[in-house]
Amino acid sequence: MRRSGMLMPIFSLPSAEEIGTLGKSAFEFVDFLASAGQSLWQILPIGPTGDDNSPYRCLSAFAGNPLLIDLKSLQTDGLLSKEELETARNDAAHEPSSFVSPARVDYARVRAYKLPLLIKAASRIQDENKDYQRFCAKNAYWLDDFAEMQTQIKGEPSSAVEPFVYVKRIQYLFFSQWIVLKAYANAHGIGIIGDLPFYVSEQSADYRAHPELFLTVNRGQKKGTPSVSAGVPPDAFSANGQVWNVPVYAWHAHKKENYRWWLARLRQTAALYDLCRLDHFRGLSEYYTIPISHPASAGSWQRGPGRHFIDAVKKNVPGIGIIAEDLGILTDDLSELLNYSGFPGMKVLQFAFDPEEEDSGYLPHNHTRDSVVYTGTHDNNTLIGWTRDSKPDVVEYACEYLGVRNKKDLPKAMIRAAQASVADTAVIPVQDWLGLGEKSRINTPSTLSAGNWSFRLGEGVLTDTLADRVCEITKIYGRARD
Repeated sequence: MRRSGMLMPIFSLPSAEEIGTLGKSAFEFVDFLASAGQSLWQILPIGPTGDDNSPYRCLSAFAGNPLLIDLKSLQTDGLLSKEELETARNDAAHEPSSFVSPARVDYARVRAYKLPLLIKAASRIQDENKDYQRFCAKNAYWLDDFAEMQTQIKGEPSSAVEPFVYVKRIQYLFFSQWIVLKAYANAHGIGIIGDLPFYVSEQSADYRAHPELFLTVNRGQKKGTPSVSAGVPPDAFSANGQVWNVPVYAWHAHKKENYRWWLARLRQTAALYDLCRLDHFRGLSEYYTIPISHPASAGSWQRGPGRHFIDAVKKNVPGIGIIAEDLGILTDDLSELLNYSGFPGMKVLQFAFDPEEEDSGYLPHNHTRDSVVYTGTHDNNTLIGWTRDSKPDVVEYACEYLGVRNKKDLPKAMIRAAQASVADTAVIPVQDWLGLGEKSRINTPSTLSAGNWSFRLGEGVLTDTLADRVCEITKIYGRARD
């Protein structure tokens, strides 16, 4: 079945809370997708983030990001008052913002504004609440560890509520809102593609609770700290490679307990999403380890869990829908594991037009049905930015291949090429449909830019006219919903 979707992070949605939420604008985006003939909404990871705000370095492999909770919905549920929201907004309006552009998320400002309100709402949830009790019992395998770690959330809790408890209550609020949003999307014919980070942060509850599942220093003053970092050597995203500063899995320990921790993640993933993009699928074939405090070039490849892991997933989480992020350096081992898994891989058009690479697998005529085609991902520039920043010979090749004379026509031609691809699924970032420039990219790999993970969509840009145009193109290439 041919289908089409859009890539849009939740934090990028417009809202009055200075960050996208699981509230009104998310439901309106579902409506927009439906009217545009789309079938899928791909998001980024929804876990709680650390100081760098990266959703790929989450503080828990299981928890939700409190900053995405919609406050207006909490008012509707009687957990916050209108006056409390208005007072908090008025106070926040007088605080300086670190961003000049209102089209950016200022995470420090959002945390200072939202977390005290979330604590107030959490203090009003009764322990006798049956739904809350069921949530805690069902998720105890990760929730208790996360609550233990997260007792230092900013803001003063009610004296009647222990920090350990209100952290759990905030998670209950997050997943209660998520369930309602997903049900709404599914009822309107929209499936949600989640995103599962391959690694977790050293500061995560998972690392602290299960250090035996990671490669750590065994002796001395640094005992228990990561012995190596994950990353990748130089590739299409970074000429110098990438050091991710995240701990690496001790796969022998995971295998010994039949991947219990991983299977728990994937079971939750299957319940939360209709499909899931598994980040860094390459790490199951081979994973790259870099000595601490060394550049990426000092790293080396190690053999991953491979088929044994895939077999465990298929046996214990049958029917899970996975899209394998197989980008980067493609090897025979990776191709073999991808074929064995049966998971669709990714075809990114921005990687297709290197004139020095003979007959790239990313070129549309080399796509296969069991794949997902993208114009770009969260780590890519927007199409307009890519057209401006790419080498002249790359742009010239793309123009020749796509049959356009002027490079300003390339973005629209690449969207059409993605839609025309034989790949069963096409996903286009919202920025590309809107024709936004490089300032609207989501992330620049290997940088700690303040602009990373902060892009926000302006109010009123998702118009009926845009929905009609998207729907028309989607229909032409046989991907529109019935």
